Amino acid sequence: MKEEVTYKLDRIADIWNSFIWEYEFCKKKIKFTPEVQTNYFGDILGYFQDTFDIIFDNRNSKSYADRFSNQISLLQSIYVQQDFIEELLIIFKCGINKGDLKKDSNYLINREIRNELVGHPIRKHKGQFISSCLFGYNGGSDKIVYLRYHKDNDYKFESMEYAVSEIIHRHKDFLNKYFDKILIKLKKILTDFTKEIEKIESLIDKKSLEEILKISEVFYESIFEYDFIYDKESLLKINKRKEEHKRYENLIDKFYQDLRSSLKEKREYAVELFEPRKRIENNDVEKPIFDINFVDASQISRDNIERPVTYHYELGKLATKRNPMDFDFFGGCLRRKCSENELVLNELDHMESNIYNDIEYFTAYRLICTELNED
Repeated sequence: MKEEVTYKLDRIADIWNSFIWEYEFCKKKIKFTPEVQTNYFGDILGYFQDTFDIIFDNRNSKSYADRFSNQISLLQSIYVQQDFIEELLIIFKCGINKGDLKKDSNYLINREIRNELVGHPIRKHKGQFISSCLFGYNGGSDKIVYLRYHKDNDYKFESMEYAVSEIIHRHKDFLNKYFDKILIKLKKILTDFTKEIEKIESLIDKKSLEEILKISEVFYESIFEYDFIYDKESLLKINKRKEEHKRYENLIDKFYQDLRSSLKEKREYAVELFEPRKRIENNDVEKPIFDINFVDASQISRDNIERPVTYHYELGKLATKRNPMDFDFFGGCLRRKCSENELVLNELDHMESNIYNDIEYFTAYRLICTELNED
């Protein structure tokens, strides 16, 4: 039971992190208030994850106190999860309010049990005694038993019994129902968003860079976080200098490449999030047969192992360590590795001469990355 609701909550979290939080277009489709902009939503998800074990995992009780504690934890966790479902329905503008939830028996029955036994074990209204409830000692781990005296029954003794499995099953149905409604709303948002992505994809070869950047500002702002100088102002300045040097042309080419790749990946991910879950039946998987020839490792000479030259360590440091001392060290390492590559040496000189100029430094840096196939 836990796996199903956890899977759906994970889908909601993935969509939030990859789409709602990233794009203004998606934020406008929900109730993205200043409160929601804090870690408020993350706290809700965290509470769900922390309490799923309390609700869905069997917990042994060695004493009456253990049993009462476990049952109180169960009922209280269900109660708070119900409240958080109500919050999520509001955030995602699902058109469902507390009055609607009260008409759902899976919500109402469990909530009344909790309210009677945990929330208000002695209840008064305007000074008038309404009811009192007390845990019963004749129950077991598989059921919640309590004694009740209620005004509606002329304060006659009643023994109330509820199977724990039925309480959990009701809550599981409740979560599934409203997680599904939230996911339906999110699917609509992502469908609309992917249509905007497709529009951008269709315009890349038809519009100027300036027009593409304006469109991206509105519908796909995450692209500006992809690289060090992918802000609109820098890209337009670099684009004007494309004919001056290969480093500027390369940067613009890389921007278009990253934009196309990112749009494609985001569009495919939006679809993937709503694909049917794949089930792997272990019994039906045929195990492969391997024909293994063992080799005596002692017969392999280390001199015969040719290790490829890599550059990503030095390049990674040059991208983040922007001061003369660090540049001298890591740039020197790269110069020695590329001593016969004139382009790399020239661009390192350019970077060193422009160490605090973002555009000059990173266009040269990116050209080196392209030259060394380290993009």
